Amino acid sequence: MEKDFGSELKEIRAILNVSQKEISDDFNLISKSSLQRIEKSEQIPAFDVAMKLINRLDVRADEMEYRLNNFSISEKEQLIMDFRDIGSSANITGINQLLNKMKAFLEKEDSDYISSLVLILRSLLVFQEEQNFTNAREIVKPVWEILEKRDEWLYKDMLLIANIIYMFDGTTFETMKKKLLDSIQKNYHLGTVNKLYVVTLMNSVLYMKKTNRFLEAEYELELAITHAKKQKEHVRHLDALSLKAELLWLKGEKDNAIELAKKTFARLYCLEEFDILKDNQEDWEKLTGMDSKEMIKPLTEFM
Repeated sequence: MEKDFGSELKEIRAILNVSQKEISDDFNLISKSSLQRIEKSEQIPAFDVAMKLINRLDVRADEMEYRLNNFSISEKEQLIMDFRDIGSSANITGINQLLNKMKAFLEKEDSDYISSLVLILRSLLVFQEEQNFTNAREIVKPVWEILEKRDEWLYKDMLLIANIIYMFDGTTFETMKKKLLDSIQKNYHLGTVNKLYVVTLMNSVLYMKKTNRFLEAEYELELAITHAKKQKEHVRHLDALSLKAELLWLKGEKDNAIELAKKTFARLYCLEEFDILKDNQEDWEKLTGMDSKEMIKPLTEFM
């Protein structure tokens, strides 16, 4: 059961040994009687007043929300977090598991947002199976038809768009990517928006690769590698390095490409990211004609 704002405010104030007079800025922020009614759960403060009160206690809004939810996050928020952390469209096992969880959630509770995430997950499975955008694009078309009409995107919108950006044609892709990157830059320090930057870059590179413009994506790929490492997004970092190995091969730097591919495949194997490893190995073999299994054979035999 969720707790109410007033009683939680009172509890935190007591923990920090802050008086009502101190938290209300000598009752200039809010009257003594109003503050007392809030703490007795007899009055709900306006949003701006509530934010000022918790700021006076140096408590973050997300921490307050977490406390109000009995030191846990809701099932819906957990599903959104799991979606954000899926890592790669090649993570078939993770996608199927999350898809089942979301379907079970929707049987109990309606949510347009979770329904949109379900469509995206379904489209990723179709794309991964067919390696073609056509049918995957149709699945997420309803999501985009809603989002494209909005003048400004919120965080939840950016999360959706970052994960469908590579589903569209050239003009729509370029327009959407620019608007998305502008939105990410504007909100970069909000929550996990910075992680969406890596997702957007990776999906942009994937789009360029699938539309025979892979060499043009080198700059964005290097940005993805740098930021994924900086943000400790280990799986996306390795996924990006696998793409870089392919790019090096196309540029004729075959020795460097092979060395990087070996290291990347080995690390994915050690992390037990087998779906992503398999996908990257298949792309490598298709490009180079090499047997990627031989590249990590010493490691697999040792393990």
